Amino acid sequence: MFKTVTQLLVLSALMTSPCFGLKEGVQIGINFGGPHGTKYTDLDIVSPQQNIQVIRIRAGERVNGVGVDFTDPTGLKTALYHGGKGGKDISRELSHGEYVTAMEVHWGEKGDHTRVKYIQFATNQGNTISGGNPTKNIGKDNAPEGYQLGGFYGTSGKELDSVGAVWIKIPGDASASADGGNPSYTF
Repeated sequence: MFKTVTQLLVLSALMTSPCFGLKEGVQIGINFGGPHGTKYTDLDIVSPQQNIQVIRIRAGERVNGVGVDFTDPTGLKTALYHGGKGGKDISRELSHGEYVTAMEVHWGEKGDHTRVKYIQFATNQGNTISGGNPTKNIGKDNAPEGYQLGGFYGTSGKELDSVGAVWIKIPGDASASADGGNPSYTF
């Protein structure tokens, strides 16, 4: 009996650990928003060696969706997007050596569901991109030193219900940029 209880406790600790099953150079950030919608995750797709070219938001009164366009280590270009098709498309093309290092999320109620109402991303070069309408419920997440935004996880439907960052290690050539590869902009 003691052995079974111990095994269950160890398994429980491992499964709730933020690093359980993650690739080396990949970390998950804090999830903000509500529990509604369908779950999504980019954890199986992102790689620490990918280069993000574009960060995108679709937003109107609320945030409809978020996405990134990137090139993986083999040269394959991929676009990841989560959420609905409503709202206005807002995107920012990142320059060489520029990467997203901070995310701010605001959430609130729409009917009986919690939705992401506003989102803002900031880069290591101090540039920002945002969409939606701010609320009093605010969450902030910054990339660990030497990491950048690689993708997302959360829940969505026609709109974004919740979102968290998937942080990935900055590729060698990006970390050799003029700022030394350290995130210089946080929320």
